[in-house]
Amino acid sequence: MLVAMCCYVFNDVFVKLAAQHLPPGQVLAVRGLFATLFVLVVAWGARARWRTALRPLVGVRCGLEITTALASVLALSLVPLATVSTLMMTAPLMIAVTAMALRWEPWQGSRLVAAAAGFAGVLLVIQPATRLDVPTAGHVCALLCAASLAGRDLVTRRIPAGVPSSLIAAATTLAVCLAGALLGFTEQWIVPTQREIAALAAAASCATLGSYALIAACRGVDLSVVTPFRYSFIVWALLLGYAIWGDVPQPLAALGAVLILASGAFTIWAARRP
Repeated sequence: MLVAMCCYVFNDVFVKLAAQHLPPGQVLAVRGLFATLFVLVVAWGARARWRTALRPLVGVRCGLEITTALASVLALSLVPLATVSTLMMTAPLMIAVTAMALRWEPWQGSRLVAAAAGFAGVLLVIQPATRLDVPTAGHVCALLCAASLAGRDLVTRRIPAGVPSSLIAAATTLAVCLAGALLGFTEQWIVPTQREIAALAAAASCATLGSYALIAACRGVDLSVVTPFRYSFIVWALLLGYAIWGDVPQPLAALGAVLILASGAFTIWAARRP
């Protein structure tokens, strides 16, 4: 999970650099093309078992991966990196509430209160009444990305152990690439520069390794065990956002981030306590 979070933040950095000039569908398609080549190398050893990936749950995960990638690209093109990363960290809270709603875990009032505090932290990060410098659509896309992430992780836990992680990563990567190509029919693509191609190739390598590491982290284990390590994502995002773009969170936004982190950590602790 630590490796996955580090890779995903670097992926977001490279995507944000490219998305400043390229439309979302082109970003997904070009990055997906590179990522497909990379992931096929990783999945080559499991090629004889490719039929095991033809399962409905793998298809559902592909759909959630597409919405996650598209929402992420749109959010990164509109909102600072640290803000997107913080809002995406509401995914563990969504996982906890959903797991209780589906009766996968017992209802706990303290976890519900912590989740409510975390979502209050979201309002502090967004500050809808005062943050007129940031488009509302960017915040909506970041929260949609978090919801897709939560659903993706819940589905991943239900995929049978007989399906190799490398094949799941290959299927989802190819699905995102195809979705970007289809989205291109509604966009005006431009010729990318060498810098943008290099950025998307780097993003693809980071996304490939991150996807494989995340799938491996979520399988065969209670999500409450590995979820705490997901919060390293915010640390990397804050450091890289400041180093590259000079982004510094406002005091209220920083307080909101602390609320999200604290509530997420409490829900994990409360889930493991029994």
